[in-house]
Amino acid sequence: MAKQGTLTNFVASLYHDEFKWALVKSIGLFALGIRIAQECIGMELLPSQGG
Repeated sequence: MAKQGTLTNFVASLYHDEFKWALVKSIGLFALGIRIAQECIGMELLPSQGG
């Protein structure tokens, strides 16, 4: 049960420290952006109108 408390304390320390929380959010959003970019590979953003 000590591990649960340690993990909870670690997460709480990340949340309550403004710098650490901003860093966690920045890294998370950067990783999300990379994932979205990988999913969009091969997608045509402006398909030809054909005429």
